Amino acid sequence: MSTIALTDKETAIREKLIKAASEGRTVYYSELTEGDASLVRSLGAILERITRYDIENKQPILASIVVLKETGLPSEGFFELCDTLDIDAYLSDLQKECFEWYGNC
Repeated sequence: MSTIALTDKETAIREKLIKAASEGRTVYYSELTEGDASLVRSLGAILERITRYDIENKQPILASIVVLKETGLPSEGFFELCDTLDIDAYLSDLQKECFEWYGNC
């Protein structure tokens, strides 16, 4: 059982990420904040909690598929979190793991 209890908002975002991963596609940050201006400021913290949840539950890191439109890469905050959590993997490997894991669900 997870020690991290996701909020309803975090769960809803995680479900959007699972859907995208099952379709084998990345998600823009802007897609996750559409229609909810309050999410713009809190999205980084939400994705961090989802990442910690995924790690604790031995699941692929869904935040790896959230990218900036301009670069096609996650934000700098994602890479900083990976360093903090000692996640030593290439982005492409993290994304592939998500697509394979959720593509088979």
